[in-house]
Amino acid sequence: MKKLTLLSVALFAVLSTGCNQNEEYDFYIDDSDAWHTFIEGDNFNSDGLGAYLKGAKSGKLKPVEFEVENGENLTADQTSVTIKYGEYSAEYPITVKKEYHIACVGDSLTAGHMWAHESYPTYLSGNVSEHYKVGNYGVNGISITGYGGSWKDPEKRYIKQDVYKNCINYEPDVFAIMLGTNDATEWSKAEPTFLSEYKILLDSFIEQFPRAKFIMMVSPPVVYPNQFDIPNEEIKNYVNPIQRELAEEYGFATLDLREEFEANPNYATEYLRPNNDNVHFTKAAAQYVAGRVWDIAKEFKL
Repeated sequence: MKKLTLLSVALFAVLSTGCNQNEEYDFYIDDSDAWHTFIEGDNFNSDGLGAYLKGAKSGKLKPVEFEVENGENLTADQTSVTIKYGEYSAEYPITVKKEYHIACVGDSLTAGHMWAHESYPTYLSGNVSEHYKVGNYGVNGISITGYGGSWKDPEKRYIKQDVYKNCINYEPDVFAIMLGTNDATEWSKAEPTFLSEYKILLDSFIEQFPRAKFIMMVSPPVVYPNQFDIPNEEIKNYVNPIQRELAEEYGFATLDLREEFEANPNYATEYLRPNNDNVHFTKAAAQYVAGRVWDIAKEFKL
């Protein structure tokens, strides 16, 4: 699924009335940069929404000032507002929820390993504003391909686990995804299917939640040697470029933790656990990552 398929480019309401005697016009709503999901009790936010008259023959667009009906104090059962310009009107579909959901998808860097109470999703829960909730869908040892990490079996890949189903049931509005570190430990086996399996996972999320927003998190560095035998060079040279490639292809927001960690000359001691762990986040790192995820997520038009 390519980048353009992530956007709802336009809605059409075809009307028979013409603006002049020579051409009939359609009423055209451009919602490619607009809000689609709202919190119960909010008023409709028309930022990014454009209304146009489109010539049925010429295809030319004329921007028009529009009004919104039934857009105040939105209710949970409401599925649309009415966009009007003179005698033209169109029903604009919306979703009204009690809260927005951020799903953190990943391995032990998300789950928190032995320090779940100091995971970045835990701190993210404390950062988000009133109407946001955070779900931690990280699993220790999990991988995209099933190779590396705790298992050596492609049937153990992330999309085959209960955590994937639980994430779907959470009905996310935002996905923050960081998977690939464990695949690097058996890269010779993971490489042939890593890209295709990543796309399968992403496409499955998009198919079920076409309006959701995504943050592709580029896996951070590790220090080698470490007790998990996770090789830093394989992450840097193979996993990270694919993560960046996917973010660009799908049009996702990118949080490049390798670049950001390495910008701190003391990251190995400040951000990675000591005592030969050298992989998992310290409290300071988890707080940093939580802050950066929220920096991005709070700017999304949902």
